[in-house]
Amino acid sequence: MSDNGKPVAATGVNRREFLTRTAVVAGGIGLVGATLASPAIVRAQGKKVRVGLGLNYGPFNQPWRRGCYTLLKKVVELGGEPVTVRGTPSKQSEQDSARTLLDRDIDVLVIGIYSLESETAYIVEEAQKRNIKTVGFAVPVKDSPAYMEDTYGTGMALSYYVHNVTGRQGTFVQTAENKGFYTPFDMEADQFELMAKYEPRMKLLPFMPGTVSTQDQISKGRENVLSLLQANPDPGSITGIISWWWPLTIGAGQALQQMGRTDLKIFNHYFSDQLLGEMAAGKMPIEFSTDVPWHIMGEKVAETAIKLGQGEAVLPYHHRVPVTQITKDQASQSLAEVQKMDQEAIAFLKQFGG
Repeated sequence: MSDNGKPVAATGVNRREFLTRTAVVAGGIGLVGATLASPAIVRAQGKKVRVGLGLNYGPFNQPWRRGCYTLLKKVVELGGEPVTVRGTPSKQSEQDSARTLLDRDIDVLVIGIYSLESETAYIVEEAQKRNIKTVGFAVPVKDSPAYMEDTYGTGMALSYYVHNVTGRQGTFVQTAENKGFYTPFDMEADQFELMAKYEPRMKLLPFMPGTVSTQDQISKGRENVLSLLQANPDPGSITGIISWWWPLTIGAGQALQQMGRTDLKIFNHYFSDQLLGEMAAGKMPIEFSTDVPWHIMGEKVAETAIKLGQGEAVLPYHHRVPVTQITKDQASQSLAEVQKMDQEAIAFLKQFGG
């Protein structure tokens, strides 16, 4: 239990401030560690490393935008030169962006965030022919170091919290973007399903797909949950909605308000201004949220890119950033922090076509 009597996730990961928390050092298990390079070292070597990054986020991808912001900002701070291409949030667009960047005289190509390792292997092979280094941004990349979300850790943190507040009983339904669109969502949903499977009083209804990031996912989330409530009209027939993507959470909350249902709890993954605002207001039953510290991920990718561009050997290890988690009483503070970073991100990325 926390100091205020609220149940917390039994994961061994303490809740920390969204922006001010310190990444842990655990090199052997691939958790984010210390800074990899300093501006003095980079400038002393006299080489301006050109780092290519596709800006493929859309209006719903505020977390990703924050990662692109800190990535490019860190590249500049370390004496590098960002090279960007604007795209849309899809596998095809990010692969098109990567191929375009290969022709922009870059030293390092950042690959992410949707495409799987097998889907970008041909890009890595072409980069190798041109002596361009590669690094993974939220995804594994062939023969390359990568910084990624702790997907199973996120799934475990949210699942344990649900276990605690519901007494490991009830009927639940999960939603996220369409299966196969964003692999971490699939992994996290699988983790929750696994952790419910061994609880005899927990029941899972069929997964609710939520379209893709180029569509109106708030409307889709509302439509899905309205249908769910119509199929389960009795109070208490649904215990909780596990939403792995914030627009679907907002849509779910709107549906609950429209139907006057107050007997369900919503558990969310991923922060946004709107999500945290609704969570803080308390009109939607959003009890808990995890998040990915994209700002940390972006910085670490940038530091690795600079090292690669300077010719330093970097092992192709996969590193995971810590899991952020908050309860609804912490939403207001997190909102203020996220709004500040989003304002900075918009202003900074504008000069790079973001």
